Amino acid sequence: MQRNWLRSHPRLHACVPVLALLAAAGCRGDAAHSDDGDTASDETGADATGVTADPTAGPSDDGSSDNGEGADESSGDETGEQTSYLPPPGGLRRLLAHQYVDSIEHVLGPEAAAAALPPVDQTLGGFDSIAAAELSPSPADVELYERSANAIALAAVTHPETMAEVVPCIVDAVPAAGCYQELVTEIGRLIWRRPLTDDEITAYANLAFYAQGWAEGDFMPGAQYVLVALLQSPRFLYIVELGTPADDGVARELDQFELAARMSFFLLGRTPDRALLDLADAGELGTDDQLRDVAWQLLDDSRAAGTVARFYDEFLTIRDLPNKGKSAELFPLFSAELAASMREETQRLITDVVFEQDGNVLDIFDAPYTFVDGELAALYGVAAPPAGQWAQIDLPGEQGRAGVLSQPSMMAMLSHGEVNSPTRRGLFVQEQLLCHDIPPTPPGVNPTLPDVTEPMSLRQRLEEVHLSEESCAGCHKQMDPIGFAFEHFDAIGAYRTTDNGFAIDSSGNVDGLGEFADAADLALLIRDDPRLHRCLVDQVYTQALGFPQTPDQLSPLDTIDEEFAASEYNLKQLLVELTASPVFRRVDEPK
Repeated sequence: MQRNWLRSHPRLHACVPVLALLAAAGCRGDAAHSDDGDTASDETGADATGVTADPTAGPSDDGSSDNGEGADESSGDETGEQTSYLPPPGGLRRLLAHQYVDSIEHVLGPEAAAAALPPVDQTLGGFDSIAAAELSPSPADVELYERSANAIALAAVTHPETMAEVVPCIVDAVPAAGCYQELVTEIGRLIWRRPLTDDEITAYANLAFYAQGWAEGDFMPGAQYVLVALLQSPRFLYIVELGTPADDGVARELDQFELAARMSFFLLGRTPDRALLDLADAGELGTDDQLRDVAWQLLDDSRAAGTVARFYDEFLTIRDLPNKGKSAELFPLFSAELAASMREETQRLITDVVFEQDGNVLDIFDAPYTFVDGELAALYGVAAPPAGQWAQIDLPGEQGRAGVLSQPSMMAMLSHGEVNSPTRRGLFVQEQLLCHDIPPTPPGVNPTLPDVTEPMSLRQRLEEVHLSEESCAGCHKQMDPIGFAFEHFDAIGAYRTTDNGFAIDSSGNVDGLGEFADAADLALLIRDDPRLHRCLVDQVYTQALGFPQTPDQLSPLDTIDEEFAASEYNLKQLLVELTASPVFRRVDEPK
């Protein structure tokens, strides 16, 4: 096993300090509704070499895009109700944990990725990418990055096979004197997502030679120290999106390498590969057609399905489902394993629609089929597939299910620990799917349902309180009736016909949606609602750029929304059109 020279030689350890820059201010600046009364808990300066750590440093030729297309810069009407669109401010976005690990695996191999210890992601505004752009790392995060860099570097030099694919000389019995320069040039380019300058290459190679001297001439300790330094640089830990002034004087244009990184992290969730960096180096990411071609190539990569699944994990709020607490007495079937199966069921349906069928992504809302393993088969009341396998099934017709909204993952996530929640379910549809904000509970209003003096169904209780009292009805009439459509599904998504001895009534009528008989009926109304289509565009934009769409600005996303509709709502086409849009290529002045 490779000896860890970094631990053995504290003087060398001092050459690789933790970056004070990481604990500085945030990259762009740091930055409850009344329910249905259940109170049960739901939840049980300089870098290592002395080279400047300024992440804007780079080659003198920035490879700026010259596509000539500007964002929609309409000035709005004279009333001042809307302002000209400005893209999100430029700045630095910390790598998310999965981006960090997947990038390490791509550049340094699976053993190095297994050693990675990135901080846990935080969420802001519903998406991790917003937190990555807005929140600063804590001192504990900084320490974790240092420990992670050390562990990754040791694993990489112990298992150098992946590096050797790019830098063959590192596995030579006696690497030539120029091998350190080659290592810094080639591996550094992948880690930093841009070519290193001559001065940077010299500085990092000198660090390697210094470490080699302490290691009695052994080559690998020098490589180890270089990797530790590169991995603690802001150029690796942050996605740099600063841009340069655009030719038309409006905002800033991402340079070719910044654009390559943004594309790769958006579509594949990892650092750009050598081929994409080569295109950036040649200035071939400058036109709409070039960007579309590259985006389609990236979407052909199997990793793209995982990226889409992660988006829906956040968009549908199901990623925390395995940690959701449920009453063991009331729901003995529920377990962490069942919760994981629920989440995977949703992911499998989305992957099937988007990638296997290459179809209309709206089909996920009214699909008449799903995928089950043994755990889920018991919940659905259908025959189980062989142990350890998954099978596609037609949804039981008598249950009134359709698509993701009535899947157990959604029903369990939008419920309490002991009872389901029509309010939560309706609020989710309004705010998350239709992008319609519901005001929070007014001050002084007690959200707890009063005790009942006679048996009632949950729907009857909510109609008596939420929908009849003036202080509640204004908001709850927009939420509860939607939630009533899902009353046939309990707090873990199992089908039922009665609630507290009363026959379930799942019908309803909601302003802006219409009448429905049950969840399957409602799913059709939601699927065809233009608000859902535009909301999906806005949510993809927000997750991609780590910045929410500003409602008081004129939006160039209107064009993307039209192209999405013209493609018959093909999600891959939406991703491609967003990537080729000026929205994706531009940033405002860093804050």
